[in-house]
Amino acid sequence: MNVFKKTLAGLLAVCLTAAAVPFADAGSSFIEASAQDISSSMEWGTLRIGGGGFVSGIVTGKQVMYARTDVGGAYRYNYDTECWEQLFGFINEADRGLLSVDAMAVDPTDDDTVYFLCGCAYFSAEKTVIFKTTDGGKTFKEIDVTHLIKVMGNGDGRQCGEAIAVDPDDPNIIYAGGDVTSDENSKSALIKSTDGGETWEPVLGYDKLGLFDSTTKWPTWGSVVARSVSDGEYQTQNGVANIAITGGKVYVGTSKTGVANVHVANVSDDNFKALSADLPTNVYPSRINIDPNGDLLITYIAGLAFNGGSGGGYRYSPKTGAVSQIFESGVGLGSIWADPANPDHLIAGSCGKWQDQLWGPWTDDHGAVWGDQYFRSFDGGKTWENFTPGKTHGWNQPLVSEYLQDGGYDWIREKAIHWSGTVVTDPRNSDRMFITSGNGVFVCDNLWSTDQDKLPVFTFHPDGIEEVVSLDFVSTPDGLDLSAIGDYDGFVHADEKTIGQQYQPNMGSTSAIAVCPQNTDVWARTSENGGNGASAYYTLDRGKTWTAFAPACTGGKLSITQLKNGKYRIINTSKTGSVSYSDDFGGTWNKSSGVDSSKAVYTLVDPKDPSIVYASGVKYNEYWFYDTTKKEPTYDECHYSFYISTDYGATFTATPVCRYDMCDSTGDPAYLGDGSIVMAGGWYGMYKISDKGAKVDKLDVYYAKTVGYGAPEKAGDVNALYMYGKPTESDPEGIYRSTDGGNSWDCINTDHLYGGTGNGNYLVGDMDEFGKVYMSTVGCGIVYGKLTGAAPVEEVKAPKISATPLDSSVQLNWNKVSGASKYAVYGYQNNAWVKLAETDSTTYTVKNLKAGNDYKVAVLVYANGKWNADYSNAVTVSPKAASTAAYPTNIKVEYSEQYHQMRFTWDKVAGADKYGIAVYLAGKWRIQTSNITTNSYTSPKNMTPGMSYKVAIAARVNGTWDIVNAIKNAVTVTVK
Repeated sequence: MNVFKKTLAGLLAVCLTAAAVPFADAGSSFIEASAQDISSSMEWGTLRIGGGGFVSGIVTGKQVMYARTDVGGAYRYNYDTECWEQLFGFINEADRGLLSVDAMAVDPTDDDTVYFLCGCAYFSAEKTVIFKTTDGGKTFKEIDVTHLIKVMGNGDGRQCGEAIAVDPDDPNIIYAGGDVTSDENSKSALIKSTDGGETWEPVLGYDKLGLFDSTTKWPTWGSVVARSVSDGEYQTQNGVANIAITGGKVYVGTSKTGVANVHVANVSDDNFKALSADLPTNVYPSRINIDPNGDLLITYIAGLAFNGGSGGGYRYSPKTGAVSQIFESGVGLGSIWADPANPDHLIAGSCGKWQDQLWGPWTDDHGAVWGDQYFRSFDGGKTWENFTPGKTHGWNQPLVSEYLQDGGYDWIREKAIHWSGTVVTDPRNSDRMFITSGNGVFVCDNLWSTDQDKLPVFTFHPDGIEEVVSLDFVSTPDGLDLSAIGDYDGFVHADEKTIGQQYQPNMGSTSAIAVCPQNTDVWARTSENGGNGASAYYTLDRGKTWTAFAPACTGGKLSITQLKNGKYRIINTSKTGSVSYSDDFGGTWNKSSGVDSSKAVYTLVDPKDPSIVYASGVKYNEYWFYDTTKKEPTYDECHYSFYISTDYGATFTATPVCRYDMCDSTGDPAYLGDGSIVMAGGWYGMYKISDKGAKVDKLDVYYAKTVGYGAPEKAGDVNALYMYGKPTESDPEGIYRSTDGGNSWDCINTDHLYGGTGNGNYLVGDMDEFGKVYMSTVGCGIVYGKLTGAAPVEEVKAPKISATPLDSSVQLNWNKVSGASKYAVYGYQNNAWVKLAETDSTTYTVKNLKAGNDYKVAVLVYANGKWNADYSNAVTVSPKAASTAAYPTNIKVEYSEQYHQMRFTWDKVAGADKYGIAVYLAGKWRIQTSNITTNSYTSPKNMTPGMSYKVAIAARVNGTWDIVNAIKNAVTVTVK
């Protein structure tokens, strides 16, 4: 964008005269940097949280699946590990906009050849590219199509798809569509390649339809004007929404209403026309899929921003031209998908309908979560069954699908599957459905089962996908690693292999997490935007319990210092540069003096002297950013400053450090451990501040986007520094480490950058493991790097639990885990895991349980000196009644061959006033009678000999029918 270009131009001018820039008592001793490449000594990955962002689409091949996200790249599913694997970790900061994947297409003739259409209007200078891989994502070729079309992979309608398709008859032919044209003079928003994606040309026949009859600025603050389907702002444009190719014809759906919005052309001539007058024009086409018969399954949605109030689904036959509506128009659908092995088996998912899903029985104390609905058809769409998690066959009737399962990710509980733009069957298992959601990926196993003993079950399954946006991170010498996360609070990270444990209670997007360096049991966190609930919490017991407090502001940063034993001061900075402190956990706040900053101030408490608080801030005049016709800002109105307080953060003294380059603020100061602080200055390099601000030395660093610190290489050395940037102009952009205070640098990462440091803009070194570092990203989770020679974290697998129901209790048994010295039994209560007991045995009985209730329990392992916080082995258990059963037992059947009937008898149930009989017919339990007053029942005469029936007998005790146990104890009988 022009502002960025102006920034660079001004920057180059300033760099040439850097020696003239005044620094407070700066001797400007330039220290030569040395950047040898030692990246082979490091391994890189992401901390396990699981999902946390919008997975906007999944496409399948013959034996493969690929997923795309709106800000976090693309993934391939690894069937051996049952994990998604990130394919776009190679993207650097300059290209971070390409992590927004707008569409994908698998070559129908080759599972390893895949095309990814990528771009984001507000990053990477509006660049739009098509990545092509021919080896399943190991390597990519980048084809820049910015001069033809532009896409916004994080805009409205990103769940629609797919806007790129490969001709199954000639895979060298590919069509791709833009959300807008490249500019006002571009010839078409639909482009075509006839050489396997090497070159692209506009499709003039599509443009003649006149659908792109408006213009919009791309983005709003830029100077590019693009042709669009409406005059809405850039983020509302979705242009070409779907492309499908079959039988020599190409079908294109366009995000425009009031006119025909699905068109067709011969691949040979690209002369487009409306597909059919029988298709709706008042809703948007959300997806076009092709069933095994070659028919099109076209779905619609009322609004691109997840308005599922209307839409429906249609089948179009290319053979006859006939259109038939197969799903009601009152539901906006993300997609309808046909089982490739059986065209009569269809699945559908709403998109933005916001109706009930259940994590457990709906009671007065525990209700529904609100998200999308899921449907299946066994007859090609003539009839549909809603099999959303927790749905029943009717009031007080058996379940159609099991309740939602968390897959070991506790934080997802009480959150719904939503924004479901895609439902597909697993190409290797048609009885398994994958579903995209705003928080990750869910699967449904037993998809087509109608057996009450093997119900469909929906489980959160984001394994490998990490898409959270982390805004803050803290590591302490005694082993704490804590994050603050946009949307999902934050997590305690035991290690990189263990799923993080979310802070409870939740407060949503969290901008800061802080730990008192003098007492690491004391933490505080604050929200990004405030909200209806508490905006901040503190804990005095290492996160076991939290107390709400009122912050001075939300969206800023926090520090905690110890005034005296048991007395603490919280320092809270705002997004706009103010600094406040409280000595009574938010009861009262006082303004700190001496800070003059326009953006968030980052504070750092000296671990050795709690009275000393360091800070960095930016002073700048906003006019220059918004008005590019004005001259460069002066140094006084645009610079970084270092601040120091010697009275616990009450007053600060400022030292100007360098110009501000008008790019991202570089964030936290880095603590060397010898009383010195290192600050990043962006394109103005890096600076070392010592003698409490009296001395500023410019290190010989070309570009420092951010700098952080971690444990020293050897005891007694200064802390290690980690920098995202370039030590010299010729060095590649990447992550560098220094063990000598910034005098020299080693390159530790240029290949696994995940789009750079993103919104959080941090590099935080692990304070109890040298060489380990954590990095924020724009949407790829929290990246970690560590030495390959470091002792690997031995994976301690959670034991497998078996449960035996007893009277008012459940006996748990589990396998012995190698290296475990003890175990802990946990129960899930009030949305949190609570320890019930510790034992060195492999069995434990949970007592005092209520019959008929479900309880979730897990067993944790203590090994390698710590608890392995892995709850993935959790099971749901239910005890027996303490006394007699509340359902009939000892069921006996007598047969009459003469009258072809049966007589059932059973033991009386204590307290029962009525009995009922249900028979499983046509996939449903159907009640025959519920008015039996004795413990016997005789069926009607003249039933069909040889027919088998599944029969359940229930009892009513105290006005309640125990249907669940009746079904569990159902008997199968055959007429004689």
